[in-house]
Amino acid sequence: MYALPQIDPEFRSLIPPLLPDEREQLERNILLNRKCYDAIVLWDGIILDGHNRFEICEEHSIEFEVIDLQLESREEAKVWIIENQLARRNLNEAMRIEMVLLKEYLLKEKAKENLSYGGKTRKKNGEKPLSKVSKPDFKRVHVQKDMASEAQVSEGTLYNYKQLKKHGPPELLDQVKSGKLKIGTAHRILETNKQLRKASKMYEYILDSMPAGGYKEKDPEIYEKLQGLSLLLDKLIDKLEGGAG
Repeated sequence: MYALPQIDPEFRSLIPPLLPDEREQLERNILLNRKCYDAIVLWDGIILDGHNRFEICEEHSIEFEVIDLQLESREEAKVWIIENQLARRNLNEAMRIEMVLLKEYLLKEKAKENLSYGGKTRKKNGEKPLSKVSKPDFKRVHVQKDMASEAQVSEGTLYNYKQLKKHGPPELLDQVKSGKLKIGTAHRILETNKQLRKASKMYEYILDSMPAGGYKEKDPEIYEKLQGLSLLLDKLIDKLEGGAG
């Protein structure tokens, strides 16, 4: 009797879910052969790869093989999952970039942890802490280039996506992640909105900053046109931020 593999919610969340038709096809293949040809990959009894295969096999009482990996920590396990997905799955550009960004974050956190641990160990052993000059440099020279290469995108596309994550509205980013909008298109929408907002503020300034009486009293027709343009710009911004309609 052996212990069943365990599903860790955090580990599973790192893996983009199969589409319904992909899951159905996988189940059909396993049932047709009454065999799971790809082993379930485990670390410390936890599934790193093969969540869907495991569930299908369990549901239909089909035997499966397992491979146990020797990894040092959860962080290393998470990096393995990300690299495995990047190598195997047909992901869109946004998904690949998200995984690469997460991997970079995990590696940076691990580097900080190692550096902190090294300092504590030296202090415990009565050694002097590393000087700023002698501290290891965990910064890679070509980080952006390496990340773009691993995500299979250009450095420009990586930069545009990071700008969308930082400055774009959630609705726009969601459309990119779902594949409904290309990263370049979404970035152009973001940049267009910046210019539209500037124009909208300019019209608001003109409307609010005229001398006593302003255009509303001196020239109602011009005032109405300016006000109408300002409202149209606001509507256009809202529409674009929703993902270009």
